[in-house]
Amino acid sequence: GDVYMKQLVLHLARIDSENQYLICQNVEDRQLFTMPLPENFSHKFISARPRSLRLLYQQILLPAAARVWKADVVHSPAFIMPCVRGSSRHVLTIHDMTSFSHPECHNALRRSASYQSMIKASMRRSDRIIVPSAATREAVLHLMPDLQPECIDITTLGISEEFRLLDPADVNAAVKRLELPERYILYVGTLEPRKNLPALVEGYRRLVEVGAISENLVIAGKLGWGYDELLKQIDVPALRGRIHLTGYLDQQDLPAVYAGARLFVYPSLFEGFGFPPLEAMACGVPTISTMSSSLIENLKGVAELVPPGDVDALADAMKRLLNDDKLWISRQLQGLEHIKRYRWAETAKQTIQSYQAAMAMDSQRSVDK
Repeated sequence: GDVYMKQLVLHLARIDSENQYLICQNVEDRQLFTMPLPENFSHKFISARPRSLRLLYQQILLPAAARVWKADVVHSPAFIMPCVRGSSRHVLTIHDMTSFSHPECHNALRRSASYQSMIKASMRRSDRIIVPSAATREAVLHLMPDLQPECIDITTLGISEEFRLLDPADVNAAVKRLELPERYILYVGTLEPRKNLPALVEGYRRLVEVGAISENLVIAGKLGWGYDELLKQIDVPALRGRIHLTGYLDQQDLPAVYAGARLFVYPSLFEGFGFPPLEAMACGVPTISTMSSSLIENLKGVAELVPPGDVDALADAMKRLLNDDKLWISRQLQGLEHIKRYRWAETAKQTIQSYQAAMAMDSQRSVDK
C-alpha cells in the first residue's frame, strides 16, 4: 500500500502539471513524501494510524475536506471509500480479493463480515475501480457480477527504479554487513499463510537432505500472522544453520539483498499483483513462482512456474536452476527484458485516465448509487 501510494504520487507529479492534487495522509506517514513536490500538490494530515481514528477520518473528515476543497475526484487507494459521496466522483483501488477468495489466509479482521461488507459497499458506490491485474478484475466480477465490467480499469503497476543491476562490490558489502550467507536462495515478503512458505521450506529440506544443493535459504520479511508452524518446521536438525530469518529489511537494503541471491522463490497461493518476483528479476535474479492469479499474468514465459501445492515440482525447479548455468542465464536475461514494461510513469498515466473517465460519467449514475 505505501509503495503504491508513494510511487503513484511521485509519478503523477512528474507527468501532470495541470491538475491540482490534495494528498490526505495519516500523521505517522509523513516520511512517505519527504521529497519536494510541485506547486500543484499539497498535503493535509487529518488522520492517525489507529483503526478507529482512520475510520472516522475516512468516513467523515475526508468527505468534508473534499467538499470544502471542491474536489472533482476522490481516489481511495486501498479497498474502502467514504459512505458520504458528495458531488465528487469516486475512484477506488482494489489490490486483491484474497480476503474473499482465501479467507483462511487472512487475520480475523480481514475475513470478518463487517470488513467484507464495507469493501463490497465501496465497490458498489465507486464510479470507477482500479485493479492491478486481469486476475483481480475477474475475481471482483466473480464476487459481484452486477458491477459494470467497463468501469473496472486494469492498471499495471510499476517497479521502483532502485531495483536494477547493481555493482557487485556494493552488493557484497551489503550482504556482509547484513550477515547473510555467501550463496543463498531468497524469499521476500510477509510471513503469513497466503505466501505458502511451508512448501518452500519443505522443498528446500528435501534438496538439502540428498545433498543436491549447497545454497542456504534466506527468508526476508516481517512476521505477519499464522507463522508458528513455519518456525517449528525450520527448527529441525537438517536445517539448522541453513535457514536465515532476517525480519523486516530496510527498503534501502532490499535491492542488494535481491541482487546477492542466486535464486528467488515466491510460492504464493494468490496475488493481486505480486511485486517481489518482478523486483528480483529487475535485479538480475532468476525466479520461481506459482501458476496462480496475477503471477501467471506477470511471469509466464520468463520465470519457472509450478503448481502452488506441488512441493516436488518446486524442489525440481530449484534444483534445475541452481545446477544448469545455461538455463540460469537464459532466465536472467528474459527477466531483465521483461521488466521494462513495468513503469510507474505508465501507472500514473493510466490512473489519470481513470480520473478523467470518472469525471466524464453520467451524473445520474452517481446519484442512483
